[in-house]
Amino acid sequence: MNITSEISIDEIEGTTKPMEHLCESASLPEKSNLHISKCCMDKYLKNYTLLNAYRNENLTYLKYKVLEHRLVIHLPQEVKDKSEHIIKINFKTRPEGPSLMWTSDQSNMPCVFTVGHQLNNRSLFPSQDMPQAMSTWHCFITLGPTENDKTTVLMTGEAPANVIKNDKNETVYQFSNSYPMPASTFALAVGSWTLTDLSGVIQANERSTGRYLTPTCHLFSPSNLEGQSTDLMSRYLPECFRSLDTVLGPYPLKHLNILIVPDCFDSLGMASPHLILLSQSVLCPDMSMLLRLAHELCHTWFGILTGPCDWTEEWLTEGVCCYLEDIVHGMIMDWDAERLNLRALIKYKLLAAEMANTSEHLQTLRPNVGADETRGLSDNKEIFVKNGLDPEKTLIQVHYLKGYFLLLSLEQVAGKQFFLVTLKTFINERLGQLFSSQEFLVYIFDHCTALGLAGLTVDSVCQEWLDYPGMPKQLLNFPSVQSNKLVRQVDTLISELKAVSSRKRQRGQRLTPSRAGLDKILSTELTPEQRILFLDLVMEEGISLTSLQLEEMREIWRIPEANAEVQHSWCELVIHSQAIKWSADVKDFLVNHQALGVYLYGELMISENPRLQQLAHECYSRTQMFMPEGPKSVVRAMLFP
Repeated sequence: MNITSEISIDEIEGTTKPMEHLCESASLPEKSNLHISKCCMDKYLKNYTLLNAYRNENLTYLKYKVLEHRLVIHLPQEVKDKSEHIIKINFKTRPEGPSLMWTSDQSNMPCVFTVGHQLNNRSLFPSQDMPQAMSTWHCFITLGPTENDKTTVLMTGEAPANVIKNDKNETVYQFSNSYPMPASTFALAVGSWTLTDLSGVIQANERSTGRYLTPTCHLFSPSNLEGQSTDLMSRYLPECFRSLDTVLGPYPLKHLNILIVPDCFDSLGMASPHLILLSQSVLCPDMSMLLRLAHELCHTWFGILTGPCDWTEEWLTEGVCCYLEDIVHGMIMDWDAERLNLRALIKYKLLAAEMANTSEHLQTLRPNVGADETRGLSDNKEIFVKNGLDPEKTLIQVHYLKGYFLLLSLEQVAGKQFFLVTLKTFINERLGQLFSSQEFLVYIFDHCTALGLAGLTVDSVCQEWLDYPGMPKQLLNFPSVQSNKLVRQVDTLISELKAVSSRKRQRGQRLTPSRAGLDKILSTELTPEQRILFLDLVMEEGISLTSLQLEEMREIWRIPEANAEVQHSWCELVIHSQAIKWSADVKDFLVNHQALGVYLYGELMISENPRLQQLAHECYSRTQMFMPEGPKSVVRAMLFP
């Protein structure tokens, strides 16, 4: 594939050449988002790895039709052996294409990157993007004349770019991938970022252990976030790769680039081969938000080098990584069992809320249950992605959380260490392969015999967890956490808060900043998860806090510096209390933490407070230009029902 990038005009122009298994159709977005100018055919006789291989060709021009979501190419009847030919498709992207985000970074420098749209990369280039349609690739990216020497190109190639000058003195980045991957895993980013080589820091840590487990690693960030991101990654990544080696094995890729993307990114992180995009929201000094980096690194095993043969079974990637993130991050942060149990409680409360507010058709983890799960990949049976274009689906976490609790329930029966060893063995045996839920669970049951001895079967697990909506029966009465000292500590503080509020009301005291009464309660050292639980319980139990009490909480907990999830819970409390004084915190959150803020728009609107509703409209007006398509449609529906 040849690509010319012009950031200044929000456009990518290029050609794509399918080299093998020549077929007569490719997937596209809506017609308006990718312009196809011509399709040609040529003999497959050239060394296509060279830049000049695309010139002086004796081309046969082909007839083609651009349908709503498909490009159909008509091959000449005389073509008998498709393996002897290649097809050249000339295309040009449009700024409104949802696969790409054209914006500016936090240093106000122009950039573009792939955003992981529901239609994958169909508005970036024409391709076949089913999981089974895997291929190797070469790509040449030419920077247009308006780009400067500081512009960097990042891509999902298996090696760092080979950078050359062509005969027009233009900078050309050459990338390739020699192992087959689906087109949906292709990712691209072009911008002016600061490069930090983390390889030395990570490998110095390895030398102390006598093992070499990690790839070469480079961090790319906007200049104003360079110091903060470098400090955090230098501390976190060495321990993270060590934990990953214990849980899943040595990191299987040779190099890794990590990019801190602009604040309009609608996810905390997105993993592609050799390239991870991270939200600025994970840059918290206590490293608590870097749990998301652990999640994305786990995707290297579950989601990149392996994955479900049916895309609707995404719990096999997201649910598994949601389970593994706590294991890996917990090892880094030296969590004990009680800290892990508290994480499970937070996730349970989130799952319960999602179930109560999510359509039933989006609660099933295996929606194509009617298909034969034992089929092979060569059976050529058509599989389509149910609910794939539903904008609500891009925001819910049911497949993350329900999958997490399925694995947690199996772990509790099989034994944690034995279950983790089985998971590690499975994934290392399956690298480079696709598999189904059935195949995954059969393997787990075959190797964890305690599951069968407990009366469980693969069929019963599928019916209970995968094939029907709603909360699985095992989770209806979530295991008691009253024995958890971290939870008990929060419960005690809530009781004390109730007592303080009750005494103040009974005595009719007028509070002053020195008599708000929360200093002793809030000065208790709490983990971020405990603070989230505390704030949730304040709202759930209807505890009314005065403006001075909220001010004291904000000051003691240093809310503006807290991790993004604690800030999110604080914003919920501000909206719940209709505390207009602190509405600026909500505004800052919606602007700077867009990956987490979508549901706050809904809470602002249902508050029925005109000033809070006006705040929602102001924030949307400020951010909508660079808001990805999925979140934008959901927020728009909230604001303009």
